[in-house]
Amino acid sequence: MSLPAWPLFSRGEILYSLKSYTAALLALYLSSRAGLPNTFWSLMTVYVVSQPLAGMVRSKALFRITWTFIGSAAKVLLIPALSNAPVLLTLAMGVWVSVCLFVSLLDRTPRAYAFMLAGYTAALIGFPAVQNPAAIFDTAVSRVEEICLGILCATLVHSMVLPAGLSASVMGLMDKTLKDTRRRLTDIFADAAPPPPDEEGALSAARVRLSLDITQLRLLATHIPFDTGNLRWTAAAVRALQDRVAALLPTLSAVDDRPQGLYQAEGGWRPDVWTVKQHINRWLASQEPLLSTGSTPAPDRAANLALRDAVRVLETTRGDSD
Repeated sequence: MSLPAWPLFSRGEILYSLKSYTAALLALYLSSRAGLPNTFWSLMTVYVVSQPLAGMVRSKALFRITWTFIGSAAKVLLIPALSNAPVLLTLAMGVWVSVCLFVSLLDRTPRAYAFMLAGYTAALIGFPAVQNPAAIFDTAVSRVEEICLGILCATLVHSMVLPAGLSASVMGLMDKTLKDTRRRLTDIFADAAPPPPDEEGALSAARVRLSLDITQLRLLATHIPFDTGNLRWTAAAVRALQDRVAALLPTLSAVDDRPQGLYQAEGGWRPDVWTVKQHINRWLASQEPLLSTGSTPAPDRAANLALRDAVRVLETTRGDSD
């Protein structure tokens, strides 16, 4: 299907807007036909749940449905029991919202939205119902029905009408993460002298860039099990890659300080250190086909053995000097 490109919007943005609008109208129509009291909840839920990628819509839908039930249940339990004690009710609501917010801040993934939703659902719907606690159950049921209807419409439309998968975003981000990691290694073991402290802005930018890559990959990995394509079966592999690169980051920072200390202490590169750096650079160059073309390079056993021998010589030399 070919959509016309407008000057201010891309085809993907136009398609996303049309799908969200269609899902909102469908939710509004179904909630009106069902006679639900607050039909705008269904319409608003569609736009809250809608995301450009189908996997993100599905994951957010599941989180919102689950914690809407929990937030509504907390409201039904607290309001009738404490409606005659405003101070205790306010305290209980405050504790509930605080706990949900605290847990959402601990979880640095899109799941945090679900915990936050459980907190403000109980507060926003519960406090207006204090004057009529007998109707709190009906209010909770209608809230759940309308939100579930909006979520269902958004999920169906975004999943069935030209769904946008996560494959391109995840694969592109993985490639960018690996390239930034390799660039970071290349900068650490470069042949040139380490930059002075006042010229390390580019190096700090590389560290920040790699950290952002890891964070974005972790956020996207949360949605992979809900993707509409075959990518969902690779969720464990993507998480493993993210964990490995995240564990490598502090190691790179520690290794980055050592060459600078050696260079400043010796006034230049010692022959044994220079040899190790050359072997590492040669090994990094041999991995270039893996990142540029995706083909796995044949292992160079001679180069690997030479690198190990050079490291042993360096360890022996440093041990004798100590």
